[in-house]
Amino acid sequence: MGKVRIMVTSPGHKLGQMLGNFLEEMFGKDLVSFSEQHGLYCDRKGERPKVRGRRRKVTWKDNRGNSHDMDFVIERNGTFERMGDPVAFIELTWRRYTKHSRNKAGEIEGALLPLKETYQETCSFIGVIVAGEFTEGGIRQLISNGIQVLHIPSDVIVECFKTKGIALDYPEDASNDLKIDLIERWEALSEEDVEEIKQCIKRRIRTNYKRFMKSLKQSLLRRIEIIRLVPLFGEEKTFSKVNDAIRFIQEYPETKPKNYKFKGYEIYVRFTNGDKLEGKFQNKNVALKFLRLLYEYDP
Repeated sequence: MGKVRIMVTSPGHKLGQMLGNFLEEMFGKDLVSFSEQHGLYCDRKGERPKVRGRRRKVTWKDNRGNSHDMDFVIERNGTFERMGDPVAFIELTWRRYTKHSRNKAGEIEGALLPLKETYQETCSFIGVIVAGEFTEGGIRQLISNGIQVLHIPSDVIVECFKTKGIALDYPEDASNDLKIDLIERWEALSEEDVEEIKQCIKRRIRTNYKRFMKSLKQSLLRRIEIIRLVPLFGEEKTFSKVNDAIRFIQEYPETKPKNYKFKGYEIYVRFTNGDKLEGKFQNKNVALKFLRLLYEYDP
């Protein structure tokens, strides 16, 4: 009697989901380990009831009220039970064909750039892990907007899966039976087989993966190099410590002789990794709130 095959969704879509989950698990473990090593929390799809109730997706809102689902968000002062401040937003995407890569680059920018702007006081890294076919133009588009890119070419994924008898380079017009056979072969792999495929991929992208993780580390572990503070009476003060800048604002008289009108503060911060942060604040309390967010970066 022949085997009965029941597919809830299309086999092509199912394969795409399986590969996406495979990559999320592979890179997710590394990002969680990295975060824990540096006293941070890496949020990803799954249960976190005290933060998002029954929802499993990781969703953040930008300052325009738009919601964006993220694959990974690294938080400072976050725990499983408490939401922290976002310091990194990282997307992961898989594309089998290049024909939609420009559109996908636009979608990625449309999520990452507004979130970086919204949480600019705490977020120092936005990145994307792109697996499969992606045009050079699409990658350059992302990089030109300050998005760090890790690309895993299709041939790397195909060759590593072939070591376990899974041929993912099937033609676009492949039959459903062929795709179902691939799914069944994949699902029959042992945990050891799956881990060997992951290690094969990591070996093939070692140089670029190290570069991506180094950039992440430099961004998240950046330190303040200088704080330049300008009370808007025209004089400028420079500090190297957050506490010194806070003390100056706390003690600064916001009235001046000759009827000068106090207009606020300009604050410029430069970090050791080259990042810059600027703000204009009309009153003392808002300026202090901005500076206190920088405590984590004080050397």
